[in-house]
Amino acid sequence: MKLLVLAGTEDGRELAAALKRRGHDILVSTLTSYGADLAQEQGLQVRSGAMDAQSMVELLVDGGFAAIVDATHPYALRVKELAKAACEERSIPYLPWHRSSLELENHPLIHWAANIANAALIAAELGQRILLTTGSNALPEWVSLLSSQEKNLFIRVLPTSEVLARCEHLGFKPNQIIAAQGPFSQEWDEAMCKQLKIDVVVTKESGKVGGTLEKVQACQRLNIPLVILKRPMTDGQDSSLSQFIKHLEEIL
Repeated sequence: MKLLVLAGTEDGRELAAALKRRGHDILVSTLTSYGADLAQEQGLQVRSGAMDAQSMVELLVDGGFAAIVDATHPYALRVKELAKAACEERSIPYLPWHRSSLELENHPLIHWAANIANAALIAAELGQRILLTTGSNALPEWVSLLSSQEKNLFIRVLPTSEVLARCEHLGFKPNQIIAAQGPFSQEWDEAMCKQLKIDVVVTKESGKVGGTLEKVQACQRLNIPLVILKRPMTDGQDSSLSQFIKHLEEIL
C-alpha cells in the first residue's frame, strides 16, 4: 500500500519505519530539512517543505497515494486541517495517529493552560524569568503577549539557521536562546534552569517521547512552577504503533 506519512517527530518516524517493515510503500513528508535528514538516516524516502492545500492534493495525485497517515505533532493544527481537506477532495482515507498522552497527577507546581494566551497570563503571574520550551513557530504570539509584561524570556529551540534567524528577528539576544536538539534528560533540564535562574517553565503536553515528564520531574525537584499547554482537541484517539497499524491494514 502506498502511503503518505506526515511525520516531523521521532515517534512519527518510528511509525513510518514500522509501516515500511510491514511492506508498505512509504513517503515521509516533513516541514523542515532537518526532519528530512533524520528520516533519511532511518532509510526512509522523504520530501520536505511546507505545503498548501493545492500542493498537498497535487502530491497525492502525482504519487498515487492510497491514504494519508498523519503523525504530525499534536499541535500542528494547520497541517492536520490541510491533510483532512486533501483526503476529502481525493476521496481517500485520512488516518491520524496520536502519540500517547501523559497521565500526570495533580500537583501544586503544575498549571494547565487551555491556549497560548492563557499560558502567557499564568506564566507572567508566576515569575519574572520565564523559559519557553514550546518551539519556535508560535514565538511571535508569545512575544506579543509577554513583551508588555517586562519579563525576562528565555527560549529553547532547534539549532538550525532558519530557527535562529527567526528568533533574532523577534529580538532575542544570544543569552536568551538555548539552541539544542533533544531528547533532554531530567538532569539536563535541571542544570539549564539552575544556570539561567529560571522562575517558571512553559511547555506543551508532548506525550511520553516529547520530554514532558523530564520537565515535570526537573521542575518538581527545583520547586519551579511548570505551565503545560493542553493538547488541542483533534480527531482520533491515542493508540500504540501496533494498534494503529492493525487498524490501518484492516480498513485499507
